Amino acid sequence: MDVTTRDGPVGRGTVQMDQAADDVVSEAALAAALETSGGVGFWMWDIRADVARADPVSALLFNISPARSRAGVSLSEILEAVHPDDQAHISQVILTCVQSGGSYTAEYRVRSPEGRLRWLFTRGHFYHDAQGRPTTGRGVIVEISDSKSAGTAFAQRDEAPIDALNQAADLCLSLHNALSQFGEAPMLALTETLLLEIGQHLAARQRIARGHALH
Repeated sequence: MDVTTRDGPVGRGTVQMDQAADDVVSEAALAAALETSGGVGFWMWDIRADVARADPVSALLFNISPARSRAGVSLSEILEAVHPDDQAHISQVILTCVQSGGSYTAEYRVRSPEGRLRWLFTRGHFYHDAQGRPTTGRGVIVEISDSKSAGTAFAQRDEAPIDALNQAADLCLSLHNALSQFGEAPMLALTETLLLEIGQHLAARQRIARGHALH
C-alpha cells in the first residue's frame, strides 16, 4: 500500500493522495481511496477542542477533503454526511458514550455529494482523564455497502463482554491513544498499520455475517 509521510494523525497505512486532489471531494477520489485502503480507515477526535481528523478514506466518506481533515473539523460537520433517518440515533449513542467512556459499535448510512448512499461499520472508543472528563475519541471505519444494501441502522454502547477481535480493536485504539501523547511517530505509525489490518478483519467478518443472514 502506498503511504504518505506522517502529517497529523495519519501515517503508515494512509492512502497516498495526489497533491492536486488533496483538497477535492468527489466520487472518483473516494472510489480510489476505498480501493487502495480495502475500504478501511480510522479517525481521532479531540473532544475538548471539538477537532476531528481522519485518514483520507474516512474523510472522503464524510464529504471532507483530506486537506481539510488534516486541519481538523467539528463533529457536527462530520455528522452532516450521515443519512437524516440515522443521524439522531447515531449522534445520541456517540454522545452518551463520550460522557460514560468506553466503546460503541454502529452501522449507518452516509450520503456522497452526488447522492450515493454507502453503509459504514464503525467501532469507536472514548477516553477520560484522571478526573473523569472526556478527552479523546478514536475509531475504525469499514465501508460495508457490498454486504449491506438495505437494512436498519443501529448504534450501541458495548456494555457486555466483547469478543477477541473487538477487544483487539479496543486495545489497539488505546495503544494508539497512548502513543499519540508520547509523540513517537514510528511506533504510532505501526499501530495505524495494525488498526487497518484489524479493520479489514472486521470488514471480512461483517460480510460473512451479512451473507449468512441472507440465507
